Order: sequence, then structure tokens, then C-alpha cells
Amino acid sequence: MLDYEYEELAALVVSWGFKEAGAREIFTGLHRRVFQNKEQFDTTRVSPKLLDKLFEDGPPISPFRAVNAFPSADGSTKYVYTLPNGQKVESVWMPFGKYVTLCVSSQVGCALGCTFCATGAMGFKRHLSPAEMLGQVIHMRRENPFPNKKPGRYNVVFMGMGEPLHNFKGVMHVFRALTHPFGMVLSDQNVAISTSGLVPKIQELGQLEHRPRLMVSIAAPDNQARSAVMPVNRAYPLEMLLETLENFPLKKKERIMLSYVLIAGVNDQPQDAARLAAMSARFPSLVNLIPMNAHKDSPGMNEPGEDHLCAFSQLLKNHGAFTTIRRSRGRDVAGACGQLAAQV
Repeated sequence: MLDYEYEELAALVVSWGFKEAGAREIFTGLHRRVFQNKEQFDTTRVSPKLLDKLFEDGPPISPFRAVNAFPSADGSTKYVYTLPNGQKVESVWMPFGKYVTLCVSSQVGCALGCTFCATGAMGFKRHLSPAEMLGQVIHMRRENPFPNKKPGRYNVVFMGMGEPLHNFKGVMHVFRALTHPFGMVLSDQNVAISTSGLVPKIQELGQLEHRPRLMVSIAAPDNQARSAVMPVNRAYPLEMLLETLENFPLKKKERIMLSYVLIAGVNDQPQDAARLAAMSARFPSLVNLIPMNAHKDSPGMNEPGEDHLCAFSQLLKNHGAFTTIRRSRGRDVAGACGQLAAQV
């Protein structure tokens, strides 16, 4: 049922002989009020006959066969979703006081093969459907209501398993549902896409009037080093990527986030900081340092020490780069950045 865009659902409801207002109630019930069964819709103004028709002839609400939760000591929770064909994907709920970040997967596996990412070692299996992506968001919200039913602020980031821009059509379907006035009503800026650097899709994203924020994984400041850890660089080398980012249309006060996984002895030298800072100066940007999160498929790739991490961050700032450090959540349950890799 979550695969329907609002316009599709409205057309279906009208084709059955009911008023479009019923579609609004259904869409809001699914996406904003996170209803999971027919009985919850009995509290709405939706016609009982429409509900009977929808639940008899329509697809089910939940796209998952099973869900398992793995709470972390830091307050976050990793969820593992079993799909109807037995494949699995993961997402992470990360509370930060008055707001929550939902890290969502867009694919089963990934075709890009980044060596610092556990998902890349899985290879590509398939794209997730819009329902399978929205289902992650809705399930995590249902399982973790804000205290006293107060409305909270949500950020949705496509940084889980998969390359979001490889599943461009499906991800943008989800974006429209998340920001729809009858849905969660998120602002464009509360949704972000993290990409390894698929240049044609970045260009396509930039042509849209309404779009998510853009985050780009860099990982190394020169082509030789970046190609070694991110094979996508062989197709879209750094200069091509940077020119695309220079021409990417930004909104007022918007910055492109450059995610930089810091790996001890690989990309953490002073000259790396100088090159990275020079890259970031070419367009409004934020350098987000991510200490390497080790996993079983990353032998020899280790997290830098805290002192070294802070020193690298200070070097970037000394060169004029706007810089932050991302403190990964869920490391004790293999839910941190780069660690998601459900067994399929």
C-alpha cells in the first residue's frame, strides 16, 4: 500500500466511486499517523465501504516478513528487516534529544564496492521498492514515539545500505511522500541523500525544484588513492565530480556535505588535509569527518586515534574548511556508518 504516491492513491479511490477526501485520510493515516491495520482507520472519517475495498483488494501495509531490533548502549537502535523473499536490510534509529535521525537503506547490497563499507562487500542484489524504504521510516517511528505524544523533529538520511542515486526513481518517490502535505510534512532540508559520486544522477538531482540535501563521500583527496578505496572514481574521477558540485544549484545558506572516512595510515596525513580543504573551498561545503568503523571485510583499515582525528580536523580548520566530526552511533551492534551488511 505504501507504494502508492498520493496522486495514484487518489485516482484509485476515485475510480472505485469514492471521494478523493478518503484518499487524503488514508494517506495521512499511513504516513503521518503510522497506522498499521484496518481497525485504526475506524477512528477516521474514511468510509467503511472504502476501507473494506482497500483492505480486501489492495496490497498489505507492511512490506516486511519480520523485523528484529538490536538496541545499542548509546540509545540508538538497529533494525533488521526480512523481506518477503528472505533478503534482509538494515536501518538505524538515532535520537538526539528533541530530534531524531532515521538512517534508511535504499538497496539490498550495493554495486559500488567501497572498501571501507561492509555493504559494498555484499555486491548488488536489488533496489528496494518505495514501500520497503518508507516501511523502514514508518516502523521506526511507530516503535519509538516521542514522549507524551509530543510532535518531534525528524531527519531522514539515505545513508544505510545501498547507493541512493543508483535507485534514483524509487528514492525520489520516497522523498515526495516524506515531504507531502498529507504525509510526514518534512521540509526538503530534513531529508538527505548520501552518494559515492554518481555524476549523471547528481546532475539530474540538481535539476529538480524540490530535492533532498546532497552529501558526497570523498574518502581521499586524489584520484589514485580514491580509486583504490572507491572504484566509482574510475568512472567519475575527482575533477569531474568537483566540477559537477561547483555547478550544482544550491539554495540560500545551503552547503554540500563532503563525507570523509578517516582511515589510519591511508588518508590521514597533513597533505591530505590540505588537498581536502582546497577541494572544499571550490563551493559552499561542510567537511564531515567520519572515523573508520572497522568490520570483518575491512582488514588493515583501522580507526585513527582520537588525538590524530582531532589534529586532522584542526588542520582542515586551519586551512579554512568548515569541519565537523561525526560520532557514529550503534557501533556495539554493528549499526555505525559503514557497518550495515545484513546477511542475504
